[in-house]
Amino acid sequence: MKRRTAELSAEDLQALARSPSESLRIKAGLHPRTPLATLLSLATDQAINVRRALARRTGAPREVLAQLARDASRAVRCAVAAHPGCDEPLRRLLWTDGDGNVRAIARHAAAIPRHFGEDLARISRNEPVAASVLAEFAELGGQARRAVASHRECPRDWLERFRHDADAAVRLVAETRMGLSLDTLRAFAQHRLASYRAIAAASLPWDDARMPELLADRNERVLLALLRRPDFPAAFYPQITDSPPPAVRLLLATHEALDAAHLQGLLRDPLSGVRRRLARRRALSAEQFEVLASDDDTWVKLELVKRPDCPEACLRQWSRASSELLRRAVFAHPGVTPDILVTASALRDNHCEIGKHPLTPEHILVQLADSADLFVRGAVAQNPSTTERMLSQLARDPDSYVRLLVGRNEACPLSLLLDLEHDPDFVVRRHIVWRADCPLDTLERRATDENAHVRYAVADHPRATAAVLSVLARDGAMFVSSRAKERLSGS
Repeated sequence: MKRRTAELSAEDLQALARSPSESLRIKAGLHPRTPLATLLSLATDQAINVRRALARRTGAPREVLAQLARDASRAVRCAVAAHPGCDEPLRRLLWTDGDGNVRAIARHAAAIPRHFGEDLARISRNEPVAASVLAEFAELGGQARRAVASHRECPRDWLERFRHDADAAVRLVAETRMGLSLDTLRAFAQHRLASYRAIAAASLPWDDARMPELLADRNERVLLALLRRPDFPAAFYPQITDSPPPAVRLLLATHEALDAAHLQGLLRDPLSGVRRRLARRRALSAEQFEVLASDDDTWVKLELVKRPDCPEACLRQWSRASSELLRRAVFAHPGVTPDILVTASALRDNHCEIGKHPLTPEHILVQLADSADLFVRGAVAQNPSTTERMLSQLARDPDSYVRLLVGRNEACPLSLLLDLEHDPDFVVRRHIVWRADCPLDTLERRATDENAHVRYAVADHPRATAAVLSVLARDGAMFVSSRAKERLSGS
């Protein structure tokens, strides 16, 4: 007949703890009379289920929880983090665990004290902290140890200790801070984690025996680490895979020494960002330019238009493109000619841009000055190449918008400015006063203008004399008189 569970002696429980059966060892760990020494031995059991059961044990001794809080298994540490018997020193360890799930459970079980969180944040930001605080966090979880190892005040003997840490991320930080040996870099080049291989790719000599393996690597981080080295040899481009990841292709497109095979492939790349970067290259052959010029993506053509060597034929073709952005870029190009502007004027949507372009031929400006479109006439009115005859015509335009643009035009003759000074629209008169070269007699006359906004523009004008300002200081509009008084007082 089986002995009842409550009647088991300490010797019986020790025997169960040494049993080859995992379920019996779990029962020994959960028994309320199991001795502390037996529980501590079960805390190092090879079976994760035994250790996890022990971490969930009601009334588990603090010594057992302290040992399990540093367990290699995330599941065991999660169970400890949720245990009601976990005190604050243990929670500090679990709040800074290297695993995010453990940290989340620990923070859900008990809120992190404000001062503790602030100290960890300061260490992570590499801000100055007391040596005692660094020492405290150096004994906590993987997240805290990584932060301490990265901190600028971390002592070298601590880094030496961190090089042998159980957490691989802590070891990597310590190795990097102390300077990696050639043997370590070669070992990293064969590591299963791409982050280690990327470190080797960024530091190994180009003639090292491990370099061909790294060049043949298809991982994005590794290839980027290689290609970002400023001394990347041109002879190594053929060894890069023919179908690298998108981020690698974007970087390759910026390399001026890229081999012809990769360059040819990138010209037809499905990612438009790659083709746009190719269009920005300092040197493009005529064939390469032609391929990119036939691209369906407008943004690729925009990059080509920005090039000073963009052919006139392309500028002429794109001056009538469906994209307004592309057409505007053509008109802003330094190589645009009057002949191209004449060709582009056939498209009505171009009239505003052509009307204000200084190279537009006079006969085109004459046609646009009679346009029914208010903004086209305004564009001609602000063009510095518009003749005095056309400006006189536009100064009598029925719309005040066109007249004020005539007044703003630097090429506007004095006679027209004097006419526009008496314009019925105060906005036009104010724009005349706003001109930096506004005549002094105009300022004197406009100081008595019927509109307060025009008078304020006079008070604010840098050329306004003391006599004019004295008159305006007695103005009925408070904002005008205040500004005049400020000018008189020198403020």
